[in-house]
Amino acid sequence: MGITLFFGGTFNPPHIAHRKMLETVATLPDVNKVLVAPTNIPPHKEIPGMFATKEQRLQMCRLLCDGIPNAEVSDIEFRREGKSYSFYTLSELKEQYGSIAMLIGGDMVTSFTTWFRFEDLLKIATFYVVRRKGIDNEDFDQSVERLRSLGGDFKVVEVGFPEVSSTDVREMISRGETANLLVPENICQFINRNGLYRKG
Repeated sequence: MGITLFFGGTFNPPHIAHRKMLETVATLPDVNKVLVAPTNIPPHKEIPGMFATKEQRLQMCRLLCDGIPNAEVSDIEFRREGKSYSFYTLSELKEQYGSIAMLIGGDMVTSFTTWFRFEDLLKIATFYVVRRKGIDNEDFDQSVERLRSLGGDFKVVEVGFPEVSSTDVREMISRGETANLLVPENICQFINRNGLYRKG
């Protein structure tokens, strides 16, 4: 029985780097299922014209998973009121699936000890860490080793993927530029069809 991997993010919108990461982790030999889960965004951060609705982000995540048999979308972050902490999400998923893991970026591993109940998180989940450009390799390696010394199970995923951010995509579209090289084609069509991220 393989492990269930939680892949969270705002996905506003999902882009080609998300797709590359998803394709990579979905084929890891010990991963049975990947749950792609958009993070809930507080109402005060909902900027008209620049943020997609919850349902739109869920739909874009479904498109992101298209063609990857063991990837599916979860609305677990939307079903919990208040701020979503990884500890509560992973605890719930562990009860459901038994063996749970979380995909995190290299920028997150260096600040992991500031996370809510991080010591308890280390006990309930395995962490797959993507080494990202722009992160000091020495800091990254030291952070991973420190977390392992605290009992954490951290697996480093060495994969090259495009340096793209959802913020860059939204800003490009708001300027009237095309983002078809940064966003999977089916998601780009969804964005255009729904007029997302345009000014006015």
